Amino acid sequence: MNKVKIELPVDQATQQAKQFLEEKGFTIFAHIDHKANAAKVDLELAASQLIIFGNPLAGTKLMQSDITMSLELPLRVAFVEIEGSTFLLNQTSEVYQANYNVIGHPVLEKIEQLFTAMSNTLRKQ
Repeated sequence: MNKVKIELPVDQATQQAKQFLEEKGFTIFAHIDHKANAAKVDLELAASQLIIFGNPLAGTKLMQSDITMSLELPLRVAFVEIEGSTFLLNQTSEVYQANYNVIGHPVLEKIEQLFTAMSNTLRKQ
């Protein structure tokens, strides 16, 4: 797992990440606010939001190599508050390659580039 500190509140980081992804042509399949969901059942939770997003062309290419990659797709990025700081969390291509038959797949490099660009963009805010 990749963990990058972002100098924005979780809400703002999540909204800017959604905008970044939409501008890159990705489909946002879901946006889950774990803290809000916890509050609905009278529980407290630190800020935690998850974006589920993807590109069917890229995802399909990965699943053509190993259909069990469907467990990891669409992609996810989380923004969480830990001890007052916001962190971007995403899975790494190393983990995908260790668990699935996708070693050296060109889409994995693009995923890494995407998460790097996203974190760099959010850190500049």
